[in-house]
Amino acid sequence: MESPVDIRMALGTDIIGMTLVVVMIIGNVWRLRLKNKESLLLIAMLGTCFSCCLSDLLAFAADGSKHEYARQFVYFTNTWLYASNYLCAYSWLLFLREHFKIEMSPTQKWSLRVMKVVLILMLGLNLFVPFIFSVNEYNIYNREFGYWIYVAFNYGIVVNSITLYYKNYRRDGSIRFFPIWLYIVPIVIATVIQSLWYGVSLMAPCFAVAIAGAFNSLQNERVFRDNLTGLFNRSFLDYVLFLYSQQGRKASGIMVSLCGFEKINEDFGHGVGDKALCQTAEILRESVGSWGSILRYSGDEFIIMVDSQQDNNISNCIEKLKMNFDRFNREETGGYKLIPAIGVKKHSGEKENANQFLNGLKASVKTDKQRISP
Repeated sequence: MESPVDIRMALGTDIIGMTLVVVMIIGNVWRLRLKNKESLLLIAMLGTCFSCCLSDLLAFAADGSKHEYARQFVYFTNTWLYASNYLCAYSWLLFLREHFKIEMSPTQKWSLRVMKVVLILMLGLNLFVPFIFSVNEYNIYNREFGYWIYVAFNYGIVVNSITLYYKNYRRDGSIRFFPIWLYIVPIVIATVIQSLWYGVSLMAPCFAVAIAGAFNSLQNERVFRDNLTGLFNRSFLDYVLFLYSQQGRKASGIMVSLCGFEKINEDFGHGVGDKALCQTAEILRESVGSWGSILRYSGDEFIIMVDSQQDNNISNCIEKLKMNFDRFNREETGGYKLIPAIGVKKHSGEKENANQFLNGLKASVKTDKQRISP
């Protein structure tokens, strides 16, 4: 009996997927060489995607083969394919968590651990008691009822990814430098089509398309990111003020400027000064949370855009800032302290341009600096 699958279909789509992965690696060598967790996760995404395309191609090639060990090879390649599909989705989730610097809830962590263990057990058990897929006497792959359980688990990973994304979305307002649909749409379309019509090979190459969308978003995001701290930059401020004016949204700015920062550079060197700026960025992230967006305006000046003009919301944010700076200064053993001067300015929408808003913030923070160091 001949295989119902035309190998040419898998050959074309999977080779396109593997080629796209290779192109992404070549075009992003500089990013992948960075020794940080995000780069390692990008490498993991690319590696699992290539593995997914390769195992998909080999599984289709072996389907229906009359070779002596064809049955074992069909089982092996399809098990490899199922595991690679899961790892593609899981590495994407871990990448989002690292990129957005968001801690998953205990429920999310627990559910992911359960899904991981159950999927491993399912794939192992399937080799002895086929219930996800089986291989008939003609060495042809057939789906079983457990296939839909596997799909449901994989979609659980996708749902967790969407949850993380919208948690970050709430924190950064309406700024969408990393649109989730670039990942979700290709995966959903591929899953639906491939699940309903066996023989259509789309899942693996669509992972490659989704990852290509992620790399494109990362490139766009770099325009709005500060290289040292990872916070947003001045370009982001111009953009977000434009959005606030266009949408008529109520917002306030909180400027934080470090008192005596020049002395840190003079006494300890610019390397320690850069470390102090990164420590300040972490304090701001911890203090602000989902209240607003943080950017490094210039040098030792930072701005927090809060999506509110209510005095109690602004004062709560400032109090948490002061508390966390005080805690840092009590615990820091590097020989320097981070003393923040804090200024506040409510944004007046279309009534003022960016320069007027910034001038008001600078005047406010200057007054606080004079209070701290008269």
